[in-house]
Amino acid sequence: MPLRAAFLAAATDATLVNRLRVVGRAGVGTDHVELAAAARYGVAVTHTPGSNANAVAEFTLAQLLALTRDLPAYNEAAHRGHWRAPTAPTVELSELTLGIVGMGRIGRALAERATALGMDVQAISRHPAEASVPRAHSLDALLATSDVVSLHLPLTVQTRGLIGRTELALMRPGSILLNTARGGIVDEQALADALRDPAHPLAAAAVDTFEQEHAAFASPLFGLPNALLTPHVAGMSRSAVATAALLCADHIAALLADLPDGVPVVTA
Repeated sequence: MPLRAAFLAAATDATLVNRLRVVGRAGVGTDHVELAAAARYGVAVTHTPGSNANAVAEFTLAQLLALTRDLPAYNEAAHRGHWRAPTAPTVELSELTLGIVGMGRIGRALAERATALGMDVQAISRHPAEASVPRAHSLDALLATSDVVSLHLPLTVQTRGLIGRTELALMRPGSILLNTARGGIVDEQALADALRDPAHPLAAAAVDTFEQEHAAFASPLFGLPNALLTPHVAGMSRSAVATAALLCADHIAALLADLPDGVPVVTA
């Protein structure tokens, strides 16, 4: 549930015996919380960065393998009783260059795994010290020199709409876009238009996060055979969920006890 200013104001009303003091997110993103309002009403917002890094990195590789080996199409054809032979040999991961946008915990976990599989990996990050692989000079350069682009950065004012028509047009012919970050980072209509256009350099996309989710789930990507769509499940491994829950509880308890040292607190 989005935690907007009106809710935060009501939950911190001075007449309440137990007023809201802490919002804990058992996960990474806090874009559903109006952070400026939380700060205004004295509510600390914490989350659990890194708790799902391995899960999301593994899921991203699963997306990549599914698309490069055309698994969804083979599966659909087989279920219909059709023997669908490949029209051309597929590429191996070691033949591809992976461009990672955002080198936080998830980006670094993906880079480690992709490198182990023989992929050339490059990255771009807001914090140069985080890059453990060769760094692209710019986002445009990374898009133009990567066969696969994977997004791993938070949704902020600066990153909203980061990947639009102009950026998609820069990508290599036959390239793939993977998004397990946040839906608002990619212009979904521009992405859908690109995937519908056989002359566009983008060949396929895997999307796990959308601008509209849950009960409001809707996307112009619906029905496109070269769009692999999943309902925001990349971080939902048993280990990740358990780790996030325990860390979140620990963080909330520490903040309520006025022991903030070492607790990640998100500010506007």
